[in-house]
Amino acid sequence: MTTVLTEPSAAPTRPVRRRTATASPRSRRIILHTMQVLIVVTALSAWEFGARSGAISSFLFGSPSAVWNVLQTRAVSGELWSDIGITSTEVILGFLIGAVGGSVLGLLLWYSQFVADLTSPFIAAVGSIPVLAVAPLTIIWFGTEMTSKVVIVAFSCVVVSLTTSYRGARRTDPDLINLMKSFGASRSQIFRKLVVPSAMTWVVSGLKLNIGFALVGAIVGEYISSDAGVGHMILLGSSNFTISLVIAGIAIVMVMVLVFNLLVSAVERFLGHWERS
Repeated sequence: MTTVLTEPSAAPTRPVRRRTATASPRSRRIILHTMQVLIVVTALSAWEFGARSGAISSFLFGSPSAVWNVLQTRAVSGELWSDIGITSTEVILGFLIGAVGGSVLGLLLWYSQFVADLTSPFIAAVGSIPVLAVAPLTIIWFGTEMTSKVVIVAFSCVVVSLTTSYRGARRTDPDLINLMKSFGASRSQIFRKLVVPSAMTWVVSGLKLNIGFALVGAIVGEYISSDAGVGHMILLGSSNFTISLVIAGIAIVMVMVLVFNLLVSAVERFLGHWERS
């Protein structure tokens, strides 16, 4: 009996997968921040070069060096810090009253669908009023001091926070609500332990949206009547055709928005830890 020897068939080869080098999150952030800085530096350099060479009108558009000189002069005299402090105080107080208070009211509307439906057209009507139309009345009612600006800021924020927080509360999982009811939880316990934590994402979104609205309200109030503040600084520059002063005020507003965004992001992280716990 003969045995036939056959050559073993070659084992199938798997295709070699090439590993693509992916940047780590840290290196990606560094690249992004570097590119952002380069974009800003390039834009400022082109702006300065255009103003010095005459390609753009320095009278109409100013220049980075002129803006920097204005900021330095007002910082040395103390006017800059006084303006920033006044506007920041108006924004913070109005934000706490309007945005935070509106969020609380929106969450409390979860208790009664009837009250929410009853007040919804009035809330929509108030939200449709532009802050510029209300500002003169507010100045007449509350005077020309800081109180009127705080009221304007609160008015600018309250409707957005109220509606977003209410929507977040109404989107709570009904199955979880029924589960808590089956365990004998009271309505207040469901609100505190389920509705409020589940609506925190919406509440924080409303707070972030209101940062810009709060600053707009403060600036508008200072436009109408004020003797200090960043809005008064911009108004003073525009009335005197000092474009560098106007741009300096706009730059300060942008920095204030970034700072307040960082503060709200810190609150968001804290609320995230609380929600998970």
